[in-house]
Amino acid sequence: SPDDALLPHLQQRGDTSRRIAVYKANAIENFALALEAAFPVLQARLGREDFRAMAWSYQRRHPSRSGNLFDTGRALPAFLANTLGGTEHEWLAGLARLEWLVQESMVAADDVSRFDPRSLATLAEASYGALRFRLHPAVRLARLEHPCFAAWQAYHEGGAQPPPPTRGEEYLLVRRADEGIELQQLEPLAWRCLEALAAGHGLSQVVDTLGAAAGDFDLGASLAAWAADGILIAALLPAEAGD
Repeated sequence: SPDDALLPHLQQRGDTSRRIAVYKANAIENFALALEAAFPVLQARLGREDFRAMAWSYQRRHPSRSGNLFDTGRALPAFLANTLGGTEHEWLAGLARLEWLVQESMVAADDVSRFDPRSLATLAEASYGALRFRLHPAVRLARLEHPCFAAWQAYHEGGAQPPPPTRGEEYLLVRRADEGIELQQLEPLAWRCLEALAAGHGLSQVVDTLGAAAGDFDLGASLAAWAADGILIAALLPAEAGD
């Protein structure tokens, strides 16, 4: 009968619909799992249910474009800033930004180069202002509008989560150390100096960036300390820097 001839096609269509539904469910789950892995502190603050709801809302606006799910969370800080801006939860956008910088630091290229400041002893004094310094590829700098270091530290040390922070700038350095990811709280002048160095500015430009506060900042001691810690890995004159 015509119905008997049509039945296999209808069953096949039903099987296809079920397979698509299963694929969609798996894609949603894998997307959420990738975000949970990249933003564990954010998930702890939101709770699993609210985090999953946020992940689904985010995925609808920023679907994965490749099979590599690492980049899944790249746009999440901006998404949260737009979604939570002006609310009591807006600080979570900064927390997400910090956790994404941690992810970038984890997968950044390695470089075992070391720089000894004493190697500059023979450099003509007139060349000091043109000196540029290269930061380790795994170093990231964060200036946050709400302090997030305490929440990040408490989570990773197994301590009680602090209350939501009030607005106030916080300056952080993220780096990959032998023991894993390390966060350092920086003074504003130190952060401004490192930001200028990361942008490729020479020492004279760095001093200009610090402005009137330069006299309150021991640039030489800071450069030596950052070199010893492996944060700065090379000192270059413009020709060596590729200019």
